[in-house]
Amino acid sequence: METDTRAIIAQQFADEWLLVAMNDYDHYSYLMEEASNGDTIALSDKLREEWETLAEQVTELVSEHISPEASLFIGQWLQGQGSLPFDLIAREVMATKKEQVSA
Repeated sequence: METDTRAIIAQQFADEWLLVAMNDYDHYSYLMEEASNGDTIALSDKLREEWETLAEQVTELVSEHISPEASLFIGQWLQGQGSLPFDLIAREVMATKKEQVSA
């Protein structure tokens, strides 16, 4: 049951992340460029690292400008996603790149 729950949560995160990223021209272009190397694992790792950096930055800003308590909530929601959602994202980006190339 726990594995199913984790997979559902990871898929929801990936879907929402992709909704934003794939509908922004600059980010879409960036993703297609990154997918050009054909390495799904490397793409997943890169996107996870970028997300973790963003989460740390947001958490710090919330702590500085709102409150340390609010920062704890934001950190809890944003940090520690693990690799599964980014594996899902990378697979989807690679599939989109493959479609783009074959079109």
